[in-house]
Amino acid sequence: MTDIARLSRLHAALMTPYDADGEISEPCLRNLIAHVRRQGIDGFYVGGSTGEALLQTTEERLRVLSIVAENAGDAARIGQVGAISTREAVRLAKGCAELGYDAVSAIPPIYFPHGKDAIIGYYSDILEAAGGLPLIIYNIPAMSGVTFTPDDLRRLLDMPNVIGIKQTSIDMYQMEQLRRAFPDALLLNGYDEMLLAGTVAGANGGVGSTYNVIGSNYVEMIAALRRGEIEAAQMLQAKSNALIDVLVEVGVFPGLKYLLYRLGVIQTPVCRKPLATLSSSTSERLNAAVAGLTAWA
Repeated sequence: MTDIARLSRLHAALMTPYDADGEISEPCLRNLIAHVRRQGIDGFYVGGSTGEALLQTTEERLRVLSIVAENAGDAARIGQVGAISTREAVRLAKGCAELGYDAVSAIPPIYFPHGKDAIIGYYSDILEAAGGLPLIIYNIPAMSGVTFTPDDLRRLLDMPNVIGIKQTSIDMYQMEQLRRAFPDALLLNGYDEMLLAGTVAGANGGVGSTYNVIGSNYVEMIAALRRGEIEAAQMLQAKSNALIDVLVEVGVFPGLKYLLYRLGVIQTPVCRKPLATLSSSTSERLNAAVAGLTAWA
């Protein structure tokens, strides 16, 4: 199977469970991986924003990548290796190659302002370190602070072994432009609340935070779309978005952790500081959602 064919699917943006002391809980991570697979999700995007990777040490990030490699079975695996420094990104890319990942992905270098030539150099260094693994650009301007124009994205996609983009943007026009300009590229929709729109605009897969909790709903939605059942797909997107509306109010990542905790998938709702950790006293609206979620899990 070609890289793009294997990666054209739904990938859970995997969360990282912690114990009460804020250390990575390996048993809970293994349980979460199994929980995601039971929902019909057969891809993992590891070390992204949802995984709180930028709040972890390089050694912690490598350990999470390793645990997923050991427990994901035949699921597709993409390792997000982007970092503030090229040195860290290179080390993570080498780790993904050693662990047998299908591809690496990377946010652009953040915080310091960089010219586009420097960003191209950063991606070139990651590609060299990845030992032949394909690279998926992670375009998330709302969080990275880096805005890629269509020409920038074309320049990136023209790089050898760059096979696609994780497009976390509400700009569906740009998604369609990319599909038109690069009909064979891998385009992964990055906003869960717009998976249906992104797929119609040209995405051939998705990466999502809420796939950790309601992955089966997205699997069903894409199946309905492929059958031509548009109204059914719209209803399933709306069902997901009703939960996302609540998560946006309380904080998406802390809210998802809390839901997984209440569902018994992980043992604590702890997030890595400075992210907030929710409790029953701060999560009244999520408490009301838990009963309904048991039918989705």
